[in-house]
Amino acid sequence: PGERAAGKGAKREGMASSKTATPAIEVTHIGENTLRFMLSNTDASVANALRRAMISEVPTIAIDLVEIEDNTSVLADEFLAHRIGLIPLVSNRAIAHDGWASESLPRDGNGDHPPKEFDWHHSADREEDCEIKFELDVRNTMDNPIDVTTQDLKLSLTHPDDTRQADWGVKPVEYDPDHPVVIAKLRKNQSLKFTAIAKKGLGRMHAKWSPASGIVFTYDPVLKLNFDKLEKLSADQRRQWVEACPPGVLKFNEVTENVEIADELNIGIVYSGECEKVAGELFGATFKDLVSIKHHCGADGQPDRFHFEVETNGALDPVTLVKAALFELHTKLENVRDGLHKDQGGAFF
Repeated sequence: PGERAAGKGAKREGMASSKTATPAIEVTHIGENTLRFMLSNTDASVANALRRAMISEVPTIAIDLVEIEDNTSVLADEFLAHRIGLIPLVSNRAIAHDGWASESLPRDGNGDHPPKEFDWHHSADREEDCEIKFELDVRNTMDNPIDVTTQDLKLSLTHPDDTRQADWGVKPVEYDPDHPVVIAKLRKNQSLKFTAIAKKGLGRMHAKWSPASGIVFTYDPVLKLNFDKLEKLSADQRRQWVEACPPGVLKFNEVTENVEIADELNIGIVYSGECEKVAGELFGATFKDLVSIKHHCGADGQPDRFHFEVETNGALDPVTLVKAALFELHTKLENVRDGLHKDQGGAFF
């Protein structure tokens, strides 16, 4: 009693070995650009590898070249080019679409076939296979200042030369149609005109190619109450302690007048140490251990359950981002495996 793991279906320590168990993912929340899930039966190195892959190893499309023809705004050309490059673009076309990713890709004009995967610029034979061209041409003819936004950034009809450019759904991410991303402000008679070329890249090349806004993971906590010391406190003191603690850690049972672990733990608060601090302030330093918080561990004594929180910038939806990151990790491991393979006899080192 008094001990509970945060995740559903958690196994007690010693019942499963992370060395033999198969890693598993349990999704707890899916939003438009957010995803929360539990990664279990693995260790911190794998969890961190997945986090890093989502940040820097999943390809997206971003503006890499800006040719400014006219700029009479107060912003310098270099400043504008940097802002334009950081505009997230819908990037489903950038990911490998063999098998699992095919359903997330845009279709052609008839809605039939997904496009050819967006090529890397250094390996493409044709510009139309590795570039998307955008244009913007705005002039303020009114007395009041106006905003130049991503809604003014239009897909060029032709690229390269006079070749008609295919529209495969690569466009600026639209978070709120009523509040598009502002590129610049123009006063009366000021103008801004440029062309922009978008290319495929990785977050480790430049942050503009990273599809992630924020990705964090925390260890799954196991909370244990010190009932021996709790019995030394009156019911009012126990209630006072629970009410002084941040919500999402403890609860007070009015029937039994005992302290219990909250039904739904707030992972961000659990590891803050606030409940231990409050107990020490209310009842003295010897009562700081009224509750102890440890990581959920496997049979090897190492943490084996991790809470992930994924937020994307809209270039890819969060589910596709996680799948793509797993695909990239698997591909890298396969490349290492193939590199270690001997030609003679097909044996492995």
